[in-house]
Amino acid sequence: MWKRWLLGLISGGIMTLVALVVTLPWWFSPKQAEQLANRFLQPDYSLQFSEQWQVSPTGLQLADLKINIANCTVTQFHQIELNWWGFRRLNIEKATLDYDCLRQIPRDSDKKKSINLTALLSVLPTSEMVVSHLQVKNTESLTQAYLRQLLNSDIALNVRYDGEKVALAVQGKAESAVIFQHNSELVPQNGNFVWQGYTDYQAAEQQSYHFISSLKLENDLLTLPKQGDFRMDWNNVNYPVSKGDLQLSWEGDTGQIHARDLVRNQPLLDVPFTLKNNELEITWGTLYWTFDGYQPVKAFLGLNVKKPDNAWLPLKTDLNMIFQTFGQFGKGEIVVSGKEGEIGGGKNFDKLHFDLKTRGDLRYNTTVAHTNLEYKLRGTFEEPWLVFSKGAIFKMDNIQPDSKIHVRLPLDNMVIGRYGLEGRLQATLQGFTPQLEQLDLKLDGYAHEFIAGVKTVFDLRDEQKNLRSAEMRAANRWDWDIQGNAIWKALKTKVNVKGVGFWEADHIELTKLTANSGNVNTDGVKMPSISLALKDHLRWDYEKEKFRGLLQAKTDWIEFDYGGRFEQPVFGVGIDGKSINNFNLAGDLKAGPLGPLDVSGHYGKKILKGKIAWKEQSAKVFQPLFPQKWEWIIHQGSIKGATDFTIDEKGVLLNGELKVQNGAIQLPDGEIKGLSIYFPLYYQDLMLQAKALKPIKFYADNIRIGALDVQHAHLNMHGNYPNTKAKPLILTNVNLGIFDGYLSVDKLQFPQKQVAVLNLQRIDLSKVLEMAQYNQIYMRGRINASLPFWLNHKACLICNGRITHAGTLNIKLNDELVKGLKSGGWTESILVDVIKNMDLNSFTADVNLAPTGEMNLAATIAGYNPDKKTHNPITLNYTHKENMFELWKMIDYGSQFEQNLEYRLYQQAEKP
Repeated sequence: MWKRWLLGLISGGIMTLVALVVTLPWWFSPKQAEQLANRFLQPDYSLQFSEQWQVSPTGLQLADLKINIANCTVTQFHQIELNWWGFRRLNIEKATLDYDCLRQIPRDSDKKKSINLTALLSVLPTSEMVVSHLQVKNTESLTQAYLRQLLNSDIALNVRYDGEKVALAVQGKAESAVIFQHNSELVPQNGNFVWQGYTDYQAAEQQSYHFISSLKLENDLLTLPKQGDFRMDWNNVNYPVSKGDLQLSWEGDTGQIHARDLVRNQPLLDVPFTLKNNELEITWGTLYWTFDGYQPVKAFLGLNVKKPDNAWLPLKTDLNMIFQTFGQFGKGEIVVSGKEGEIGGGKNFDKLHFDLKTRGDLRYNTTVAHTNLEYKLRGTFEEPWLVFSKGAIFKMDNIQPDSKIHVRLPLDNMVIGRYGLEGRLQATLQGFTPQLEQLDLKLDGYAHEFIAGVKTVFDLRDEQKNLRSAEMRAANRWDWDIQGNAIWKALKTKVNVKGVGFWEADHIELTKLTANSGNVNTDGVKMPSISLALKDHLRWDYEKEKFRGLLQAKTDWIEFDYGGRFEQPVFGVGIDGKSINNFNLAGDLKAGPLGPLDVSGHYGKKILKGKIAWKEQSAKVFQPLFPQKWEWIIHQGSIKGATDFTIDEKGVLLNGELKVQNGAIQLPDGEIKGLSIYFPLYYQDLMLQAKALKPIKFYADNIRIGALDVQHAHLNMHGNYPNTKAKPLILTNVNLGIFDGYLSVDKLQFPQKQVAVLNLQRIDLSKVLEMAQYNQIYMRGRINASLPFWLNHKACLICNGRITHAGTLNIKLNDELVKGLKSGGWTESILVDVIKNMDLNSFTADVNLAPTGEMNLAATIAGYNPDKKTHNPITLNYTHKENMFELWKMIDYGSQFEQNLEYRLYQQAEKP
């Protein structure tokens, strides 16, 4: 209504101005003319002229003219020129319209009188009005971006009446480019009037609109047009329908609205309507929509709108709308209904009053929304709001192949206004995801002008930031507490979560978060409760695609099934990325003196990939990884390593390497010195794997276990651990320096499928007797041996082994043993004299070792006694049986006592 009033005000002002300047300029000054004109205006309105005007026989020039309303100037004209000689022409170089002042114009609540177009045009002379530059100021309160852009442009206006028709031309420029252009004509026709025209609007690049209109108007302007046709084409890449057209047409009582999506060549609207007796009736008009190209939505609209007699407002409205989905993911239906609603009520004809209900289910893709809502729509056109009734609830289910989430939003007394949601807002999430099951999470807090990221519905911001006043008024925030629990699938334990956070504008932020798990006992690993806490705010800017935060996880210990453990592990990690499903991470892991292990990675598509790097440090930090029952003490060495890792729903994959250098370990019955290990780490499906082309390499300068002393030991290892027959663990290139000779094994497989051969080369027999601390026999020389070796064989551990000499051997019995043997008799005395000192030219022996430890030795000896001048050859066949396990215990006893004493001294030295 204020627009028609403004048109009348401007027309009346112009007519008053024309009358005054035609008849009075020679008789009155501008101030006298101003006083006279204001006598005929209502008390709230006034005209204000500049101090001087210039009058000539052909026209008048006036510097300024203001139209005031109350305490503000609604319109100001500059450099006015009126030509009344010949064709009447009014030129206004510049006009300024104050939008805020315009909104203060009092509105008449009385019924409007008719406006007779014939009478109006009959009093207008043939004339033309030109406004070169029209500017509208103080438009910050406008929320419609396109309207604000148009009003802020440089507008040129031309109105021309030639006695038969009125022509209107309007042009708007922004940065010297034409963005808006309108041309129309009002022509009398058979007692009525036809208004026809077109409009082009270029809002921005790739955003254009074209309008064509034709209306047949009654003589009374307030009477509904008898006939009309309105067409609009648009092209806007930011719209869901980027290119389309709309047509509104009617004749007499009936009309039709059509709209099409020109990209898909599909209908959008097909709405028939009836205009009769001040009433608009739509009986099940049809609306069409397609989401993502595969989920069609169809709506049926039933609408009844009644206007009062001799006025446009308020409108009485009944509404029924049915939304249906019928795509490949199933069907759904939601019904929205309301009776006796009112549009445009109140003193200023801007009130809204609706009581509405929404019921049903709506399916989109894999999401189903369940609604049961009653709410009231109130407020004004500029400040609409609705409030939900008690018991209103919105529910949503999202079902994926590997997840199901149920969301529940109770909306009791929640208010939705122009700037968002107000009141207590809760949300409950239940279901399962690839990482969690039995998820039960609740957010409970208060929303203040909260829009939940839906900027297409709420008036809050625009890209040009011209809505600064609205932006400052709108808090757009939901503060909440979060708590709940779930089962963490990977660790098979329950997790409890508590936190505090908020959703503000375009970001979600957690300010506090604590999470605690139950005890963990899975896949060979045990842990007590794991605690997770924020060390800095966790923030997700979802529009800028920015996700960042700092967290810390810790537990008291991590223990492995074999007995090793980490003490006080702490993992601190920072995250930075696009979203909760796509981010980078970097941090470090410490466990007492162990570490830090530098960790970096990326999480996306439900997969975590990254790298763990371990800078070189003392190998002593590995001490907790040795079970206490082993009683091993690390007292020297260094370790470093790096590995790539992948963690997904299938499990954990590691691919890297560890290196140990110059290690030294004290054992209860021995020690290892000069230890070096190259460990190519490949872990997948709960199994360690090493490839034959890249085996684990082990080397030690010295290994001493009990009485056994090994030098320069090295071996390669590949295969799998834990190992099976199908995936064995294999030792290759085993070489051990023992008894001044060496032991080699080409291949030893666990579990064994075939015999492994232990090859002994140049074993010094004197070293063997020295280890055995056996003084009754002296042996010099070296032997070789080939011992076929089986583990867990039922018949034998060494099966058909062969021992041979490697050069001349010498065996000598000590005097005490000789004396003892001679005491046995004359035969024994002769034999002992022959063999008490022998050089052996040949020595072969067959040996078998049973699983019980029983050894059977069958030897053939050929040699001579060097003390005899004749060197007569001597050949002996010798068999021997003995339990080697019992013999080893006797041999090793003394050495173990000595080494245990040394170990205890190391153990005391290593204590802090």
